[in-house]
Amino acid sequence: MPFKKRTFIKISFTFLTFLVLILFFGYYNICAKYDALLDQSNTENRLLQNQFDEILKKYDSLNVVLEKKEVVAVEGAIKNALEDSKIFNQNKNKPSNENKTLEKQIYSLKSKIREDSNEIISINGNITKNKKILSQLESCKKNESKAKHDKLNAINLNARGVKILSDLYSKSRDKKIQQIRVCFTLEGNEFVRNGNKQLYVQVVNPKNQIISIKDTYLELDDIKLIYSAKMEAMYNKKDVDVCTYVDLEADKTIKGKYIINIYNSFSKIGSTIFEYD
Repeated sequence: MPFKKRTFIKISFTFLTFLVLILFFGYYNICAKYDALLDQSNTENRLLQNQFDEILKKYDSLNVVLEKKEVVAVEGAIKNALEDSKIFNQNKNKPSNENKTLEKQIYSLKSKIREDSNEIISINGNITKNKKILSQLESCKKNESKAKHDKLNAINLNARGVKILSDLYSKSRDKKIQQIRVCFTLEGNEFVRNGNKQLYVQVVNPKNQIISIKDTYLELDDIKLIYSAKMEAMYNKKDVDVCTYVDLEADKTIKGKYIINIYNSFSKIGSTIFEYD
């Protein structure tokens, strides 16, 4: 009896040792696969971490079973471990597809960020350019406003035709006008300097001909101003009333609308329309 008992114990011990070796190699094989998958993709390992933890828990329970020498439970644990390993191998390709989807999303976001960055750079360039143009326009506006302040202005401009009668008793209602009387007011402006101002009257007939008996004109560089009459006025920054007579040319005196322009040097400071009917 003792001999049989010892033989049974040896056989059982050998069998258990064999099972332990099988479990050890199976565990080592699964761990090696797990390490390889861990190096391949951190994303895959995060998705499968829960399954692998369950496998480890079952292997821990195997160790407890071995200590209690429950062979039947050991076989069940081995079977479960092999099934979990099979499921693990079947599902290892799924995270790859999900990883590819994540990579596509990451690439799309990077491309969008790059496009937005380029657009921001372009917008900043346009803003800088527009600010520069705005500064130039504001400067021009200030200069223009200053020039307007420094400029004379003729207001209350009016004109009427004049007939010169050689015989006070003769009736000459059908006779043409020989002159145009032009009156206006130089508007007071504190920004304009005091002094004697040279003023020029330009009369343009309905045929767009400038009336100038003595062919009078001003010329500076390439600028030429033909005028009809010249006058002077003493200006003291207050309103100054001015009147003058413009002699007309007979062949250019026709009925219709005449344009009367007032100039100070080459700058037009006033204009009106005289209708001769």
